[in-house]
Amino acid sequence: MVDLSNIEQIDDEVQLNKMLNEATEFEERRSIRKRLLEIKELKSKQRAKEMEDREKRMQKEIEERKQRKEDERRQEVQRFEDLAKTSTADRIENEAGKKRQEFIAEKYQAAEEEKKKNLENFEQMAKGKNNAEYENNSKTNTSKIQNTTMNYAQPKNSSASAFSLFQNKDKEAGGTGKATMAQGASSNPNSPQAIKENLLKWCQQRTEGYPNVNIQNFSSSWADGMAFCALIHSAVPETFDFNKLNPKNRKGNFNLAFKVAEDKCDISPLLDVEDMLMMGNKPDWKCVFTYVQSFYRKLELEPKARAAKNNEN
Repeated sequence: MVDLSNIEQIDDEVQLNKMLNEATEFEERRSIRKRLLEIKELKSKQRAKEMEDREKRMQKEIEERKQRKEDERRQEVQRFEDLAKTSTADRIENEAGKKRQEFIAEKYQAAEEEKKKNLENFEQMAKGKNNAEYENNSKTNTSKIQNTTMNYAQPKNSSASAFSLFQNKDKEAGGTGKATMAQGASSNPNSPQAIKENLLKWCQQRTEGYPNVNIQNFSSSWADGMAFCALIHSAVPETFDFNKLNPKNRKGNFNLAFKVAEDKCDISPLLDVEDMLMMGNKPDWKCVFTYVQSFYRKLELEPKARAAKNNEN
């Protein structure tokens, strides 16, 4: 038995991981994993706050640079106007004065065009620093982590709970809530069944050509850890040699995939290696499905969102 009386005061991930390795009861392990997720969420909020402060500093610097440019423009214009006043007599008396006035007018026009260009550049830079989008994504990710914790706490053999969750998701997607888990793909692309099948196809495309990987479902296809390794290797192939992996080394494969996913792609370890080993050749598909959704978000959705944002800028 592991002493969990003061677990809410423990902030050290190393200590919590040590407790997790020593824990033998499911509820003990669940409580420790929940605390680990809470710590990760807290650190995520701290990183968000640091990023927000950095964005504010950058915005202030942009405004200051913009103001300096505006002050320089005013000084330049004033200089040209003063020069024009002193050249009035020459302009009336001879042709040289006229040419000088034309030169002053050209310089004034060039200053105006330079000012307009600088203002447009600063406005584009300012538009690219939108904190609202980051805060909204942070809140969405926090909500998904909390929902994942609740789903993972369901008993592994509770088909009634899984079916109830599936019905609720179907209703949220605009369905009737009467669909069964055995039915085919819904005509509604946002239905749970359609989402599940689309995610499965995405996994198959990402891992196509990898040896010892044949993803046909969210249960037995992931039992030896090779599918997880292939999925993360497709994103960061330089981190390890996939051809050296052995399907029989399930624990090593899970450890490798989960660690690389967290360290290199910031994918929270929603699954536990020991639990995957205990579930054998048919792990709970709901747990695997939830974790794979994190891969899809980090490897597919977020890069596309960043690319779209860069194109807008």
